[in-house]
Amino acid sequence: MNSNEFAHIQKQIGFDVDQINGSWYLKRWPVAYSFPLLVEAPVNKRLINVLKWKEPITVIKTSHSIKNTYEYILDTDDYSLSTFRKKTRTSIKKSLINCDFKRPELNELITEGLAINREALKFQNRKDKFLCNRRHWEKHISLLYNNKDVKILGAYTGGKMIAYAVAYGIDDRYFFYLKHFTRKFATLYPMCGLIFTMINQIIAEHGRIVISDGIESFTPMPSLNKFKCYMRFERIAVTRVYLLHPLLVILMNPVVFYLLCIRKKAVFHNGFLRKVINLYHGNRIINRIIKEESLKNNPK
Repeated sequence: MNSNEFAHIQKQIGFDVDQINGSWYLKRWPVAYSFPLLVEAPVNKRLINVLKWKEPITVIKTSHSIKNTYEYILDTDDYSLSTFRKKTRTSIKKSLINCDFKRPELNELITEGLAINREALKFQNRKDKFLCNRRHWEKHISLLYNNKDVKILGAYTGGKMIAYAVAYGIDDRYFFYLKHFTRKFATLYPMCGLIFTMINQIIAEHGRIVISDGIESFTPMPSLNKFKCYMRFERIAVTRVYLLHPLLVILMNPVVFYLLCIRKKAVFHNGFLRKVINLYHGNRIINRIIKEESLKNNPK
């Protein structure tokens, strides 16, 4: 499927997805995201002037020479056990021995998947009605279930689903959409076997693939990032800009000046302050894009 088709599925599910100047945006106030989240979107002065007044923060994944974050990408046609480091290979083997992997029945995803979602999001201290509310989750997973470009796989032990993964294909790439597991069975490494099996199934169907396991979180998650690397995903530099509402920029400027010039050590040790600086730098890339566009359109 393409981005338009995926956006329409999300609108059917109930997400607030709108098209602005030819590009899709997902609104989760106070933030709007270019959509699909991992697909690069074009950015120009006209679009920026429209978006900057709509939400406090707009996050856009785009292409630019300035890189400010990383995406985990696997590009391969060989995902065999022999290609992994020894420790990861051992974990995958343990998962393959102790778990069965198959496409879940829709009813299993609705009931057992909901329980897994609630446990996972409680552990992450997150709330998401589309994953934790039964009515929303049933509509969500039902609309994805029969789409030929959506791959769904479950991990089972003793006949019980203990993990599941959902990936979707857009144009010539795949993206992991959801990956959750029951922590009670963490020692069986269900996610290792799940990722290994799903990727090999996609390779068997399509040959060489490029698949993304997401962009690094705004809040550092070193253990998760290491896991992705162990599963052979490469850390690729990408650009994710943060377009701030003009009033927010006015409020942030003196704060950022104070932090960068007077409280540098405090920024290093405080996660919230690092987020403020990251937002500020992400917004500065927007100014660079506008300047480059102006020079291109009005060369001296």
